[in-house]
Amino acid sequence: MMAGTPKPLLIFDFDGTLANTIETGIQIYNELADGYGLRAVTLAEVRELRKLNTRALLDELGISRLMAVKLGAHIRKVLHDRMEEVDMIRGTREAVRELHREGFRLGILSSNSAENVRMIMKRFDLLECFSFIEAGVSLFGKPHRIAHVLKKTGIVPSLAMYVGDETRDMEAARKTQVSGVAVCWGANGREAMETEGPDFCIDDPSELISCARTFASGK
Repeated sequence: MMAGTPKPLLIFDFDGTLANTIETGIQIYNELADGYGLRAVTLAEVRELRKLNTRALLDELGISRLMAVKLGAHIRKVLHDRMEEVDMIRGTREAVRELHREGFRLGILSSNSAENVRMIMKRFDLLECFSFIEAGVSLFGKPHRIAHVLKKTGIVPSLAMYVGDETRDMEAARKTQVSGVAVCWGANGREAMETEGPDFCIDDPSELISCARTFASGK
């Protein structure tokens, strides 16, 4: 990257990437499952399900795309009342602060509500680290949303990284030609994430800093 070129933009997913909403989300899922004709899942099953990509995971649980939208909205609504129970993923707070300190541009792109995202970011004193929060459900999918963010910020794909915890996050990064950073502590584990060929695949939040530095250096 040439001298004087702005630092890359890191676009973060929220649930499972920055905030540990998955455990609470699973509890809520199990509470709601019967009402949707679904079965509850055990923690042991969840560990196995993390090996599957997003589509295979939904198929395994018998959740159609339409049901996934309705169920997801229901879970987010219940989650709003339990956000005080949600913590940041261990190490992400420190990584975000360091990236911000080093001058990287940071933003959040989430299907969770903007209110929920801001609630967590404010509680952990991180709100000022992010230049934007794009939140809420979109009918057009993640690739469209990433493209919208790039257009809105005026940043070319070659200067952006998308950080996410699901295989569909890496698929969206590839489709929009931004660098994909697969984190393996969220919804999908390393086995599933690597099938999407991310540019970076990491197991600890501290690695976010080295990934961003490597990307910025153009090496």
